[in-house]
Amino acid sequence: MTDTPTHPITDNQPKLALQPLRSLPLTVPYASRSKSLMRRYIGYREFVQRDQRSLVGTALLLTGSHEQAIRLTLWSLRTVGLSWPPTLWENSTTHAHITLYRRFLHKPTAAGATALVRLPPRQRLLVVACLHDGRTHAEMATVLGIPVETVKSEITEAVAVLTKGNVARLKTRLATAADEASVPDLTAQSMRALRRRRNRGAFLTAATVLLSVCLVTAFVLFPQGEVWNSALGERNQPGSTGTPEAMGVVSSPAPRPGLQPWRAPRTSFAIRYAVPGKCPGGDSAGGGAVASPAGKVTCAGWTLKLAGGGTGGSALDSVKCAAPDRCESTVSVPDAVGVLAHGDGGSSLRLSPAVSPDGHRIGYLSAAEGRYVAHDLHSGVKRYLSPVLAPSDTETGTRVSVSPNGRHFTVELGARRLRTDFATGTVTSLPAGRATAVEEAAGWLRKSYRVWRDSPSGRHAAAIGAEGPGAGSLHIVDARARRVFKRLQLPSSGGGPAKAEVVGWLNSHEVVVKMTGTAAGRPAGFFRMDAVTGRKHRVTGLADDSMIVLGAVTAP
Repeated sequence: MTDTPTHPITDNQPKLALQPLRSLPLTVPYASRSKSLMRRYIGYREFVQRDQRSLVGTALLLTGSHEQAIRLTLWSLRTVGLSWPPTLWENSTTHAHITLYRRFLHKPTAAGATALVRLPPRQRLLVVACLHDGRTHAEMATVLGIPVETVKSEITEAVAVLTKGNVARLKTRLATAADEASVPDLTAQSMRALRRRRNRGAFLTAATVLLSVCLVTAFVLFPQGEVWNSALGERNQPGSTGTPEAMGVVSSPAPRPGLQPWRAPRTSFAIRYAVPGKCPGGDSAGGGAVASPAGKVTCAGWTLKLAGGGTGGSALDSVKCAAPDRCESTVSVPDAVGVLAHGDGGSSLRLSPAVSPDGHRIGYLSAAEGRYVAHDLHSGVKRYLSPVLAPSDTETGTRVSVSPNGRHFTVELGARRLRTDFATGTVTSLPAGRATAVEEAAGWLRKSYRVWRDSPSGRHAAAIGAEGPGAGSLHIVDARARRVFKRLQLPSSGGGPAKAEVVGWLNSHEVVVKMTGTAAGRPAGFFRMDAVTGRKHRVTGLADDSMIVLGAVTAP
């Protein structure tokens, strides 16, 4: 019997059996995950390499800086990549450009000293998108949520400023400037950004789940006590303590008898203007001379004229259309205060709502809730702008105003001033005594003008000159320097003498003037006047009311 020789394991024999078994399954998921990731982004690299030049060229025209253009393009590419692969009906190039447009409007930048960069951000975007990228007016109106007529008018004004109305020459200049863009290969940077975003998303998801579990646990285990309810310094009492009389929730006060808080219709239409309703005394928001306690609402109710394209949504009761893109509707705001008692002697204070220049938002004093509120008609969001008013809040007057971009509402309550960021709902108390240039120059203005209107910035005022040089003309006053630096000729009334009245500022450089013929007492019309050039445009469809509040006057 022969012994079978034993041989040591050589390098030619497989060593798989000698490796730890726990290392085997770890390699399979990672390889599978990597292949799955690669399959998901098939075609994305080709998309980046194909469209990066056009995106950087557009971004360069908008920002004027190669560095900012690259950042803006990377943001757009990353956004498209997060929803990759695209659906069968989705155009990735269009998606990338629209994402770039919206990101630019959200955080506009400007570098250089070219005439294009000096244009306002939205006007600059419309010029580049329509004249360089080939977008239609209707498409940009939908993207930005503005009327088509506004798109056309802003592009026309921009072309007049840049090339004196020569559209072909402006298109050539834009193409030449875009071709000068230095475009590196952004494929690797885009893929790295996607990986970072995916990892960050996984971490945030885990943190959100953990936080939710902690909150539920704390809610179940710990007793509920008194909690702060809002940034206005109000608090809600817990339901288990206090008498029934002391358990009112200040943040959502109960409606007053006979009135309910207004529920704003959610619509794509914009507010063209607002006019007061008829008071019991028969005067339009004029109120009577009946003595009432200070702070009591003696007249409420405003009417909004809405305009836009299409039906505006099912929330509107009646819509009248002269054309598919020129429709109107009327909405009543019954709890918007028009007249507030100012004292026991029968004096009253007239109040007006504040409408954002784009016509999307309105703020007013609610007679049903006893506080200032604001609504966004496009999103349906409602914000509280002040606590419930006390008589002392209206002793020296009260009013609400809105910023030119429609984001911030400011409420004046005597010596207090509260500013609300509508986007976040944050309420900030402004320092007392900080007045605009027009407010500081009120005494000087009163000597020369009976009525004036301050600009959105608060630096300039518009008034009709009554005597002296430039009588019967529109005066643009620099309130800080306290001098008239523009005297603009008023529109002709079309025959016979006429009187003029400044209705308000449409934006930072346009004033709306109402011309009234003295012969028949009928209005000769409303006009938009450029405070710099004096250019005039007739505005149709506005109500003949002395307390009209303007919104998106240029809406169709």
